[in-house]
Order: sequence, then structure tokens, then C-alpha cells
Amino acid sequence: MAKRPTSIKQVADAAGVSTATVSNVFSGKKPVNPDLAQRVRDTAAALGYQVNRAASNLRSGQSRVVPVMVPDLSDPFFTQLITEIEARAEADGYDIIVASSKDDPEIERRRVNALLSWQPAGMIIVPCTDRVPEPLVAAKETLPIVLADRGEDAEGFDRVYPDNEEAGRIVGDHLVGLGHRHVLIVASDMRLKAIRRRCDGAARRIEASGGIADLIEVGPEPRHGAAMLSDWLQSHPMPSALFAVTDMTTLAILNCLAARNCEVGRDVSVVGFDDYPWMSARRTPITAIQQPVDGIAQNAWSTLRARMSGKEPDALREPLHCVLRLRASTSRTYEEAGAREESQRGEQKAS
Repeated sequence: MAKRPTSIKQVADAAGVSTATVSNVFSGKKPVNPDLAQRVRDTAAALGYQVNRAASNLRSGQSRVVPVMVPDLSDPFFTQLITEIEARAEADGYDIIVASSKDDPEIERRRVNALLSWQPAGMIIVPCTDRVPEPLVAAKETLPIVLADRGEDAEGFDRVYPDNEEAGRIVGDHLVGLGHRHVLIVASDMRLKAIRRRCDGAARRIEASGGIADLIEVGPEPRHGAAMLSDWLQSHPMPSALFAVTDMTTLAILNCLAARNCEVGRDVSVVGFDDYPWMSARRTPITAIQQPVDGIAQNAWSTLRARMSGKEPDALREPLHCVLRLRASTSRTYEEAGAREESQRGEQKAS
């Protein structure tokens, strides 16, 4: 005979609290003393208690489930974003359902429809294109929806995204300051506005200094991107620096340069995108743009939480700022280094 599931009353009796307290711990309806709440959770875990969300929703008439959809679960940026959102959702008594569109608009549309059938409390989505899936356009009047990272031009939706053009400008200024006048910008998918903004921001700064900003689009898969980049380098003059506008194109650049026996930071400078621990753990640590993942998650969740509670969210901020983490993968060009040494010698003589 199958063992009957642990009931909420059994958890309450074992923890020495009322069933209402257990309910509040797992529903988030009313605040519970943190120590007491932890005791209830520990007791529930020891007894193998699992919340029946479907029954809870029927009793309360309110769902506590929030789907989070991203384009690609193999991309560390999206998995990190999900992790940050999940922590905030759990703290507020919500469960999340994670889904991937696999960068395919048709899969995205089907999975959005499937998720909507759960009658969720709200939804956070990183669209796989700059267009919002049609089912969400139809649902936005009755369902709280937040667009994260993409969809900045979508009207009628709450949107949270980084300042991608500013990120590109930061990289352009950094490389120009090191004397680089020929930079190759390595993009993944130029159909995305976020990618175009990063490229444009860097290119404008480089070209304003009299430099050349070449561009290659290599797709989101690192091995394929490395092969495309290698072909490009065989038929073009070698740039003094490369700028990867995503984490996947960062890997493509590093794979390509390793195959060509180019030493990053000495033979060529490299700026990556999205700052992960492996970037600073390399023999030559990678200078990289760090996106405000925690800020995106916090703003997305707090906005959705307010909407789900029937409140207006705090005034949404301007696009969130990225920062450049400086490491050894970028260095001065020989010309710039020589000019600085000559200038310093001249200053010493004058003094």
C-alpha cells in the first residue's frame, strides 16, 4: 500500500505550531517570525511534506506559480538570471516554472501557451527575439508580465534591461585609451537590438578616434563561431583588439585565438562580455563587461510582485548600468606604449 503523503496538520503538530502558521510559512500570505518559519521548514523537510500548489490555488483563488522563460538554458547568463529570480520568488512564497524557447519563436509561442494554461500569477520572460510572443500580447491586459533583458521597445509591458549602448561605449573608450585603432567586434545575432546597441556604442567611439571598427556575426554557438572567426582572420589584417559582445562570442574568440597560438594580452587584446569566475581564473584573466544580473532580477521581480499584488510598481529606473572589469587581457599597443615612454622621457629632461 502506498504511503499517504504528510499532511499540514502533521507538520504543525511536529513543529509545535498551528496549521495556520504552517500555511503562512509556505504561502507567504502573512509574515512569520524568521526563526519560527525556519523551524517549520526544517520540520516539513524532515517529514517529507510537499505543498500541494494546485489545492492551495483552488482554496485561495490565487496562484503562487510564476513561469520564467529564457531563450537558452545552456547560456550561463540566463541560468544566473533564473537563479537570482528564484531566490526572490521563494522568499515571497512563490514557486517558479523554468522554460526555454531554444531560441525558436515557434517553440516559444507553444510553450507560452502551455504555461498560460497553468493560470500563473504572473510571468517573467526574456524573449528570443525583439518581438513579444503573440499569446503574451493577448494576455497582458489580465496577466502581470515583465520583459527582462530584451523587448525594450515593447509597448504596454513592464521592461527591465541593461544599457547596452553604454556598455559598448565603455569598451570603445577603454580600447581607444590603450591606443587601439583597429578593433574587431564579434557579434552573435545582429537581429537583436541589444546586440546592435553594444556594437554601435563601441564602433562609434573607435571611429570617432580615427580608428577602424570591423564587425563579424558568428552566431551563438562557440565552436561554430570560432571557425567563422578563424576564416575571417585568414582573409583580413589582424586587428590589435577584439570585443566580444556576448559570453558565447567570448568563448568563440578564445577558442579561435588558442588554435592560432595567439597569446591574449600580448599578441592581441580581448574584451569579453558577462563576467564569470572562469574569466579571472585563466592564466591571462579576461577584461570583461559585467552585466547587472542581480539588478535585472531584483527589478524584474519587485515589479512583477507589485503587479501581482494589484499595486503600481515603483517608478522603473532607466536602463541599468554595466561595469568594465579590467584585467590582463587588454594592454597598450606598442605604438601607444612607445609614445608614452617618449613623453615620459621628455618630461624628465624638462625637469
